[in-house]
Amino acid sequence: MDSFGWYLGITVVVMIAGAIQLAMVTNPGKKLHAKFVALGTLAGRTKDEIIAEVGPPTSVSGLPDGKTLLQWQATGCHMALRFNGDICDGITHEHLQA
Repeated sequence: MDSFGWYLGITVVVMIAGAIQLAMVTNPGKKLHAKFVALGTLAGRTKDEIIAEVGPPTSVSGLPDGKTLLQWQATGCHMALRFNGDICDGITHEHLQA
């Protein structure tokens, strides 16, 4: 095999390995986002209802007026929800890496 053949072969292997690695790294974020999508409208749902479906938040922060910000993160995904007591007011931030 000539040097061009080796170069082409190595390039193809590296590209395939990169695609597999990217899929494996971002898969947890895609799964997390899919759980939120499956819930439908989040506003009006309770904390317990959301946590039962998507799992515990990675961060909980207090906000003014007694509200709370719960955040979920996985590689490639970030979801932040604001709660008034136990009821979700809605999404304050949503990101899914394509």
